[in-house]
Amino acid sequence: MMKKIGIWFLALALFAAHLFFRSAAHAEEYTDSAPRWKQVHAKNGECQISFPTNPQLIQQSLPIADGQFRLNYDVYIAPFEDRGVFLLLIATYPMPLSGGHEVAGLEGLLKGILGHHPDNQLIFADLVENSGYPAINFLVQSGKSYFRGQALMVGNKLYLIAMEGLKGQLDEKVFGRFLDSFELSE
Repeated sequence: MMKKIGIWFLALALFAAHLFFRSAAHAEEYTDSAPRWKQVHAKNGECQISFPTNPQLIQQSLPIADGQFRLNYDVYIAPFEDRGVFLLLIATYPMPLSGGHEVAGLEGLLKGILGHHPDNQLIFADLVENSGYPAINFLVQSGKSYFRGQALMVGNKLYLIAMEGLKGQLDEKVFGRFLDSFELSE
């Protein structure tokens, strides 16, 4: 039950971040034809990733399971020209998911994203591995927008690497560059 509540809070947090930074994406457009991506180390040192522009950081801590536990997350968000918004979300759960529950947690996250809006459609979802950990690669489309991402579970941390933008403007090569720049720290 606690995991389901946490996943729903996470989906709501993603939506809130989307609304908050939608206008920022167009306000900070990066117009250089050959952008120099910026390598960013997560605040707690658990990973690094390269963004096309300097990301903004949102931190949140939400009570779950009747306030007995907290779901902490950091969201790094950066606009990319007029093509979309890149994000890295790191959610820290109070307890690790293990023993096969990692995949169920990833599937629950995807269900939460899909259930967030009635127009959301799953275009594809594939179970893969990232750095030896279970991950889910997916594309969700809704009306005029897309949400392309990969999520992975490592102990009590959920990492969501994603790009959101206008439908028809998804550039898999650019998303691949973003995804491939993600590295877990040792």
